[in-house]
Amino acid sequence: MSLANLLHLYRIRLRARIVGECFALLGIAAGVALLFASQVASESLTGSLAQLSKGVVGDASLQLLARDTQGVPDSMLREVRAIPGVRTAAPLLEASAQASGPRGGRSVTLIGGDSSLRTLRGALVAHTELEPFAGIGAVLLPTALAHQIGVTHFGSEATVKLYGRGARAPLYETLGPRKIGGLSASPVVIAPLSYAQELAGLPGRVSRIIVAPALGREASVRRALLTLAAGHLNVTSTSYDEELFAKAASASNQSTALFAVISALVGFLFAFNATLLTLAQRRRLIVDLRRDGYSPGEVLRVLALDAVVLGAGACVLGLVLGEELSVHLFHENPGYLGSAFSLGSQRVVGWQAYAIAIAGGMLAALLAVLSPIRQVRSRDPLAALAATQTAARSRRPAWSAAVGVACLAGATAILLAAPKLAIVGMVLLVCALLALLGVALDGAVAALARAARRVRGAVGHVAAMELAAARSRAVGVAATGAVAVFGAVAIGGAHADLLKGLQNSARDENASTDVWVSPPGAYNLLRTAPFPVTAQAKLAALPGVRSVAIYRGGLLDWGSRRVWVIAPPAGAQPLLAASQIVEGNLASATRRVREGGWVVLSQALATEHHLHIGDVVTIPSPNPAPLRVAALSTNIGWAPGAITMNASDYARLWGSSDASAYNVRVAPGASIAAVAREIRAALGAQSGLSVQTATAHEAEQNALSAQGLERLTQIATLILAVAVLAMAAAIGSMVWQRRARLAKLKLEGFARRLLWRTILTESALLLAVGCAAGAILGLYGQQLLDRALANVINFPVVHSVALVPALISLLIVAGAALAIVAIPGYLATGVSPAVALED
Repeated sequence: MSLANLLHLYRIRLRARIVGECFALLGIAAGVALLFASQVASESLTGSLAQLSKGVVGDASLQLLARDTQGVPDSMLREVRAIPGVRTAAPLLEASAQASGPRGGRSVTLIGGDSSLRTLRGALVAHTELEPFAGIGAVLLPTALAHQIGVTHFGSEATVKLYGRGARAPLYETLGPRKIGGLSASPVVIAPLSYAQELAGLPGRVSRIIVAPALGREASVRRALLTLAAGHLNVTSTSYDEELFAKAASASNQSTALFAVISALVGFLFAFNATLLTLAQRRRLIVDLRRDGYSPGEVLRVLALDAVVLGAGACVLGLVLGEELSVHLFHENPGYLGSAFSLGSQRVVGWQAYAIAIAGGMLAALLAVLSPIRQVRSRDPLAALAATQTAARSRRPAWSAAVGVACLAGATAILLAAPKLAIVGMVLLVCALLALLGVALDGAVAALARAARRVRGAVGHVAAMELAAARSRAVGVAATGAVAVFGAVAIGGAHADLLKGLQNSARDENASTDVWVSPPGAYNLLRTAPFPVTAQAKLAALPGVRSVAIYRGGLLDWGSRRVWVIAPPAGAQPLLAASQIVEGNLASATRRVREGGWVVLSQALATEHHLHIGDVVTIPSPNPAPLRVAALSTNIGWAPGAITMNASDYARLWGSSDASAYNVRVAPGASIAAVAREIRAALGAQSGLSVQTATAHEAEQNALSAQGLERLTQIATLILAVAVLAMAAAIGSMVWQRRARLAKLKLEGFARRLLWRTILTESALLLAVGCAAGAILGLYGQQLLDRALANVINFPVVHSVALVPALISLLIVAGAALAIVAIPGYLATGVSPAVALED
């Protein structure tokens, strides 16, 4: 059969089944759109950081990296350049800061370098001016940042605050897409090295030294750098930040990917239900072609063309919709990650996102269209016709129930013994749901039939008979709602439990102070930016202030994790949060940490490094020293993990007396808000420090936690929306296709109102069974996700059973779909009885 003949046959068939094909196309397109948008969101999250890193380091592959914000002496650069095999070595100063202008402020990364950095050909610095302009320091801003803060003209000034200092920096140039490409959306301030050191108050210091070894000399250069580091600096690849970020963002990316798959499955079920509308036509086509002498291979080519055209059209539409979703809905990066990493707002769309989305769409189309493949391959030319005649009498084999029970048992084993396999457990729960749904629907139809015998009227009898006659399609419709409600309940419940845990963590962190005084900016949400202790006595003398204590904290790179180090003053009350301790005695741990030499580790950190309570640990701080483990905690809301020690131990291990915040306690009876105003007045408008009440800081943390989890809520909502439309379309089209059957019932004396009630009864039963099954297993999935979040990622999770949200999701999907179906159902019952007499 030639391609021209295939296309001619396709055009003829399309006219007869245009409605079903459109429904199938929309269903697959919805799945492709959600799959593509979620992939773009994940790629953009990691890609923006990778682009920025590559834009700075260029073709360098190694770096000598300081373990704290104080950096290393830039005189070390000469020693690095003297190492045999070093082709290029360039100094780099990086510091988190707050940049502001007439239009507002933004957390940024200050990048300082010299002309040697340009030789590495990084896109961000290759064409930028890294020498003082006429001996005067100035900064360069990417165009997106410049417009955001309102500093766009040569000589206009941006206020840069970092490390408790503030300075007005004149603008030398803005960097647009023509110079730095997509990096023009990066939140960075670029300056010559000497001026960046001046802004940061770090004369003669650099954060890292970027090294490009000669060809074939990387191993020997790395060994020499390790000797030079002497256990006080890190020697890593220049992609180290990407590795650290991958660990920090893994929970967000995995959950997004999981529910993208669930949404794609909902789309496939939508498409499958739509193709059932044309299944009888395809089977008749198979019979006709086989009778005319066409081989099974030629018949398969006919069906394959259907699948390819359907899949291609759905993929094109899905990619367009997915593009809009990724731009308008999934465009924001989780804000909490910006407190430890430089993240831009650019969208990064790699070929993988297109490949995954297109592969998913084409696979769904092939599976949906080629469902009669067994009849095609049969030696009996009438096999497809026989399949049509026996479809109504067919029943799901007993092994389906056995498979469902086995999948449920596997998910239970993962829940109890291997929560790190939570993704596998969720897949098993979906399989169990699909396998057991037919059994549940058969039971519901049988119950309806029994109930119909006890009441007068034919509605129950007819509804049960019609559902039994179209069982495959009924199961498909119920499965659509079941999978959607399952995903929404599981993710919604786990989201709520995690959010409550993060709120508890924020409350605990702010319990030991009334007012925070620290460097401003969202980058300093975790209170990790240091500053010199110069105002403690001044603040302590203010009326209404009871005490001013030194709080310290920072970020520490330990293996593949960027760990949050929390170091409250030894006298803090409480020193440790009771709700965050998962192993160990709170009173004993508090006493030991207060005395010094003891730390509390996140459970995930302890597990990774094979540590237990009482063990000795030497963390890779600038001045490593042995400590003992006093207790194990949650990750305090920071995915890579947390370490808690007292502020004096932090000063000893970091070799610095700088503070990260002043913890201010107000006197009894004093107004916290009034004392905060007094502190602001005492510091002055030009201070590089901000004043924030503990209540306000807690609210800010809660808002960022909610924003970080918002994408999961968006996906869950979209799944429900797609499910409502999918089920309504599937049931509506199923009812519309039955008009001849409805006309026959009219000839037998059934009134239009009775037929409409029958349709509503059938629809309500399908929706109730599917959504209820999804809600029940969704609650199971919530427990599985909760356990994985708590035991594997170590988040502070408040375990619950989301019965009310599950009921709400069930009612939303079932109620909305039923309301939509009521209209085509009523229209279908208006069919003329004469239709039943047509051939």
